[in-house]
Amino acid sequence: MALMRHEKYAGERVWWLLGMAVVGVLVVIDILTGHQINGVYAGGAVLTAVFCGPGRTAAVAVTALVASIASGVWNDNLGDSAWAVRFVACALLCSVAVLTAVVSRRRRRDLERTTTLAQHVLDALAVELTGARTVTDVADGFIGHARDTLGAKSAMVLVLDPDDVLRTVTWAGRGGAAADQFQEVPLTSDVPGAVAAREGTDLHYRSVREIEAAFPALAGYYPTDLSLHVLPLRRGERTLGLLALTFPVGSFTPAEDGFLHSMAGALASALLRAEELQSADAATQRTALLAEASMTLSRSLDLDSTLAEIVRLLVPRFADWCSVQLLDGDELRTVAVQHRDPETTAWARGMVDAFPTRMDAPTGGPNVIRTGRSEIYPYLPADLVDAAAHDDEHRTILRRLGFTSAIVAPLTGRHAVLGVVTLIHAESGRRYTDADLAFLEEIADRAALALDTAATFEQQSERLAGVTLVAEAAQRAILAPPPPRVGPVALTARYISAAVEAKIGGDLYEVVDGPSAVRLLVGDVRGKGLTAVRTATVVLGAFRAAAADTGDVAEVAREIDRRLLPYLPDVEDFVTAVLVDIHHDGRFTIVSCGHPSPVLMTAGDGARALDLEHAVPLGLGADPRPTEGVLRAGDRLLLFTDGLIEARAPDGSFVDPTAFLDAVATAPVETALDGLLDALQRAAGHSLEDDLALLLACYDPD
Repeated sequence: MALMRHEKYAGERVWWLLGMAVVGVLVVIDILTGHQINGVYAGGAVLTAVFCGPGRTAAVAVTALVASIASGVWNDNLGDSAWAVRFVACALLCSVAVLTAVVSRRRRRDLERTTTLAQHVLDALAVELTGARTVTDVADGFIGHARDTLGAKSAMVLVLDPDDVLRTVTWAGRGGAAADQFQEVPLTSDVPGAVAAREGTDLHYRSVREIEAAFPALAGYYPTDLSLHVLPLRRGERTLGLLALTFPVGSFTPAEDGFLHSMAGALASALLRAEELQSADAATQRTALLAEASMTLSRSLDLDSTLAEIVRLLVPRFADWCSVQLLDGDELRTVAVQHRDPETTAWARGMVDAFPTRMDAPTGGPNVIRTGRSEIYPYLPADLVDAAAHDDEHRTILRRLGFTSAIVAPLTGRHAVLGVVTLIHAESGRRYTDADLAFLEEIADRAALALDTAATFEQQSERLAGVTLVAEAAQRAILAPPPPRVGPVALTARYISAAVEAKIGGDLYEVVDGPSAVRLLVGDVRGKGLTAVRTATVVLGAFRAAAADTGDVAEVAREIDRRLLPYLPDVEDFVTAVLVDIHHDGRFTIVSCGHPSPVLMTAGDGARALDLEHAVPLGLGADPRPTEGVLRAGDRLLLFTDGLIEARAPDGSFVDPTAFLDAVATAPVETALDGLLDALQRAAGHSLEDDLALLLACYDPD
């Protein structure tokens, strides 16, 4: 800046000297020619006025006037009419020159001020917006620097939503409760912002009197005099929103309105870029969160830990607020609430019981419970927020929280809707889209399975507390009988505990209706006792969660292996298992992780064990290769644990169950396993010495 001032001073000095030289040349011509020309001596002042300030111009003008008087002396006509006419002309031209210099200096100063302001604003924004990736970040950064640099009394940015309502993103210098009416501005309303956005035209009012003359309804709104500048934020034919600024009267002249327009254009470009970044970031976050949720939600079998994991996953990466509500009888009970700020979270948890959920509410959690369908609110109108309030106090709290967008999705467990999860954007200013809704529904499905598993395990843990001996009833609390039919597959299962003296084992089975096939699991945990039962429960929970995904059955096995490892009590522990997918067209896929092969039973060929490629058991890095086949109508698959092939006869030899299996292929499905167990126990001559789990699946598309 000092160098620029020095260069400017040097340039003006040259033109001042040139102006003086012009006066001198004209004087010499006057003297040498004898023709009096004192009227044009002002030419030096006129030349100086073009390039210099009023001070230097006045110096040349005074010199010209003095020389004009002197001309009357040497031409011996001082005071007569001819000299006087020329002197007056010189004086007028000098006056015009000085006045021109004054006006030019003022304009130059205004231009320099505008240029300096623009540079300061742009420099500040360049630094502030470098890391800004949301619309709110851009708006906050812009407004903060606009107030500091331009000296604005207030500044606000609004975005235009698809429902043709301008909604406030940020507002610095907001005044009083009367300003609440401008938090949301319908495009059809008769206020400056709506008119500017509707017509796509900048509006400038230099005083409150001008504002009230144009909009009588605003009479008395502004307590002090000010100027108002309302500028639509446009890109091409699209109106993104609005920038509104107020200044002390006289701060900005009409000549500087163009600068404000350019500033609004820069803000529009920044907001458009932020929209694109925000959308890209959201897509990336959705992908990352979905992968993380699939891996982490089934790690814990504790209900409180699972709830904490759900809200941790979603806040703040996908929401400013997250709440989980579970059905407790006919009521929705809030069991988890989280905000991005820990202090606000603590406050919210203390308010949970103050405003219970109204189950007759037409929207939100109660309606999602009734319909089983999610709800999305890309923007939350003020009247919808007000309608959710219990009373005036509650309404005031909700308004202060500044909710902008919300999604409510059902938590659908294996047998019923367990509750709802609600996500809300507030201070971040972000808006939910249909892509976000689809994502949350996937998260909600995984969360519901995890909650269902945790709740089941909690119930089972209560039942199993203190149990150390075999209890078939306790085992059935873990291994619930499968439904008689899932899709095209008829099912039946049996579990037989070992002798009364033995401890509870870890044999297990499960059936899940997957996205493209009926999925079956039979497994055997190494070891006995409550530890084996706990491991079995982990495997079942992991299977239910993984089986809900679209991956093939080999990927389900690998996912169970990954989830199981942290829960194995010893490095030598493992779980053998066989997993089967039966598709609706009869195709089946089987993988074995160190487990006996299933038996295929057909009407024409009898019973035969399938030839499989066996991988290492679960928990030891299982990476199985699938075997495929096709079932015809009436074909059956028998999955079993090693209690079937390790039963011993009274003489100590192993009982061969092959002779009993043909009957299983032809007996009614619901009783086929009873006949197998009766025959096996007769051949053994005593109670079985090992647990035995049997799962029979019959392909019956009709």
